[in-house]
Amino acid sequence: MNSLYKGKSRITYYDLDFHGKVKLSALLRMVHIAADVNAKDLGIGFSVLYPLDISFILQRFGLSVFRMPKYDENIIIRTWPAATVRGTFIRKGDMTDAKGNKLMEWASLWILFNIVERKILKPSALPVEIPALGDMGVVVEPQKISLPNSLGTPFSSYIHTVKYAEVDTNIHMNNSIYGDLIGNVLFSGDTYLDWKQVQINYQAETRLDEQIEVSAYHLDDTQYVVGQAPGRTSFTAKLMP
Repeated sequence: MNSLYKGKSRITYYDLDFHGKVKLSALLRMVHIAADVNAKDLGIGFSVLYPLDISFILQRFGLSVFRMPKYDENIIIRTWPAATVRGTFIRKGDMTDAKGNKLMEWASLWILFNIVERKILKPSALPVEIPALGDMGVVVEPQKISLPNSLGTPFSSYIHTVKYAEVDTNIHMNNSIYGDLIGNVLFSGDTYLDWKQVQINYQAETRLDEQIEVSAYHLDDTQYVVGQAPGRTSFTAKLMP
């Protein structure tokens, strides 16, 4: 059993936006692909859990960027199970360049979920015990976002309808798609925030053909994004320079 995933990748042109920056959704996909491979190595991959109607559901994600990788740059991604805390699973990871310089690090908080009954499960539902490797040099944490009372009027807002290509086997919009929703509301036209810190809270699943009103707010040097589905908040995000 390999508790630590370490793999090489390359930044491609389709990872980039029209500013030449790596899109948040592209980073989320890289993180999730690495986590999926590591989960398989740990004996808790899709092929094992899906027949049991079990899946890991992402609740919080925190990212710190030290340097954004560039087009055609070779990178190394690591990820590992960091801890199991009060029924939740913390996974951490980092990305370095070919010389070993850290480009970014992240931390995520997951729950175990029955995808048929749509209910949260205890860690004991897993067929194997997950090891805990600790922080391994990663400082960032998956934080709970508290929205300020003084957000005021959004500077940008739009309605998004969830479509087929955005829904995964958990029968809801895939985690990485939220990166595109955040990018769409923040970075329209020539507007671009050179963000270094990102926190995303996934608060309620959003399903096929549902609509989300995505709104962005300025407060000092911080950008807040709120996704409101019918009768509930779907997600919140916080981006800082």
